Formats: sequence, structure tokens, C-alpha cells
Amino acid sequence: MKILFLVFHFPPISGGGVVVIVELANKLAELGHDVTVLTPELRWSGKQYNPLLNDRISVVRVSTSSSGNMKIAARRCYRPLKNKAKELASKEKFDFILTIFHPFHLAPKAAVDCAKKTGLPVIVKIDDAVYEKARGLKVIQRRIEKSINAKTLKSASRVLVMNDETKTLVANYYGVSINNMEIVPNGVEINRFYSKNEPSKKIIFSGVMYYHRGLDILLQAAPEIVKKIPDVEFILLGDGPELSKLEDIVKEKDLSKNVKFQGWVDREKMQDYLSVGAIGIGPLRATSVTKNALPIKVLEYMASYLPIIAWEQTLPYDILIDGKNGFAVKNSSELAQRIIDLLSDQKLRLEMGMESRTMVEKFDWKNIVEKIIREYNKCRSNILLE
Repeated sequence: MKILFLVFHFPPISGGGVVVIVELANKLAELGHDVTVLTPELRWSGKQYNPLLNDRISVVRVSTSSSGNMKIAARRCYRPLKNKAKELASKEKFDFILTIFHPFHLAPKAAVDCAKKTGLPVIVKIDDAVYEKARGLKVIQRRIEKSINAKTLKSASRVLVMNDETKTLVANYYGVSINNMEIVPNGVEINRFYSKNEPSKKIIFSGVMYYHRGLDILLQAAPEIVKKIPDVEFILLGDGPELSKLEDIVKEKDLSKNVKFQGWVDREKMQDYLSVGAIGIGPLRATSVTKNALPIKVLEYMASYLPIIAWEQTLPYDILIDGKNGFAVKNSSELAQRIIDLLSDQKLRLEMGMESRTMVEKFDWKNIVEKIIREYNKCRSNILLE
């Protein structure tokens, strides 16, 4: 098949959402499909991500005004993406259009509007469904964005969501029919990740350091952990807007011997860092962004045989089962105690890590991509019946 894949973010831009896009494109190509990625040309000054792309993937970049300002380019990318998509569709016999939804940008609207003009099925996979609550003038902006996004999602041939909770949220917030949604979560390249299966006192976090990730809560709990386990190490992989605040907490709490800010690590080396970890840290603050989310990092922790610790009501029920493959905590004291429990009991830690690995098997990217193809086949059958 030939697939047109419209996205806003693409390498060399880095981040979990970009990893999802690359993994989807590569796996579709590995399964024998030709993938044309259509994306805006953006100026990016952050950490660069330059993955290997399958030979069956072609990348088309379109000029976008304000390309150095993500917030403005997120809106202005709509017209050039839509026009280029229509042009490509007139030359290539695409089977369907795939796009990734985020309330931040209008790439999905371009995909849906192109599909209307060309008669192609369009599948929208939701990454993040909603924003954090806004205040002041942003409330008006959010209402406008909600209206645009609702029309986009309701016009899609199929909408793919992470889990049942997201399905309910999207139905209630955007008015999308439950019957037009299917659960297709993110995935992980299972065979890339492993464990050295050695005694470890390393607590691992990887990703962008946003407020909703709650790393400040982890560091506030750290002194209590250090008292019981002096050689514990908190390995923080990544960067982000909270970094300076976190560095201040480390100084204030005199944790420099125990907390290591590693910065961004090469994507190809991530599995090596995780392989020597003891515990993977998921979201530690429950917000509209983190509730029932499925961060790529958590799947990678699980594939690396790590037990997971996260805040209650952040991770989906089939990702973190309290007491089975980790712990769901509700305050910093409980967070500290659960970390101490796991680091003090090697047998428990290994058993929970094995549960993580077993549970994550169904999230292999091959399985996820095959689900997307099945959803396309449903769309195609519906078109033929019409």
C-alpha cells in the first residue's frame, strides 16, 4: 500500500511524539508499505534526533511562515500542508492518509480537508487529546481550538485512541461518536530493550522535564530515601523547562552525590541506560495531560524489565497494576517508601520487572501497526458498501 503520513513534528526535532511518528513510519515500511511523510519545514535549535529511516519512506517538507516559532507555525502550517497533500494525492495513488492529532497544531485538519477533496480515507491517531486548563485570554483561544479540533475529529474516517478512558474523554469533549473510535495505543520496539539483570540502585527517568512529570516531587522525597539507602542514584535523562528548578532543589537538599543530570542521550543508547536501572519513574503529578496517558518512556522501562512507580490515576490500568509490576502512589511519603521497598528487596524488584516485560509484549510496534492497517481495511469496506 501507499500511505500519506501528515505530521507537524519530524526529525531533527526530538521528543516522545516524534519517536512515535518515526516508529510508526519505519514499521509500516518494514511491513512492505510505501510511506510518504509530509511535514512543515521548521527551524529547530533544540537537541537533534536523527534516526535511520527505512528506504521505503520518503520525506516531503513544505515551507511554512514563522517556521522558527512553533506556536505560530502550528497554525500557519495548515494551508501549505493541505495544498501539498492535494498535489501529492493527485500524482500518487495513496490508499489512505494517516495523521497524528495534538490540540496544539493543525496538521490533522490539513489531512482531513485533503481527504475530503480526494476521497481518500483518513485515520487520525490521537497523541495528546486535550490541553491543560487555561486562564485569562487563553480560555478564548482554547474554545476556538476546541471547535476546530472537534470538526476535524468528527470528519475523520476513523479515530484511534490510547484506551477506554481516552475514548470517553474524546467523545464527551469533542463530540466524536464512540462507534468511530478504536483503541490503538503507542508501542515499543520490544527487542531493542533488555536488562543486565544485576543488582542496581539506579532510579531512572527519561524525557522532557515538564511540570506535569512531577520530578520536583521525586527530589523532595529523595532525602528520605537517601537516609535508608545512601548509595541510591537518581539518573535523570533529558532536559526541559523544569531543569533549573530541579537543579536548585538538588543544591538545597544537598543531593549532588545522588542525583545525576545526564542531559539528552543518543536515542540509540537509551536501552543501555535502562538496562542497568532498578526502577522506572512515570508521571508523578495527576493532570489532564498525564491522566491515563501512555508515555513512550514507560513502555521502554517495561521492555527493560523495570518495575514502574507513578502517581495514582496517571497510567492506564493495563500498564501499571499496583503491587504487580510496580506501585501507584498518592503522596511523596508513599513514593519514598515504595522506592525503599523495591531497592531493599532484590527478589521483589526482579519479579515486578519480569511482570512489566510480560505485560508490555502486546505493545510491540508490529502489533500496533497491524491494528492500524485493520482499521484502514474497515474504512475501505465501508466505502465499498456505500
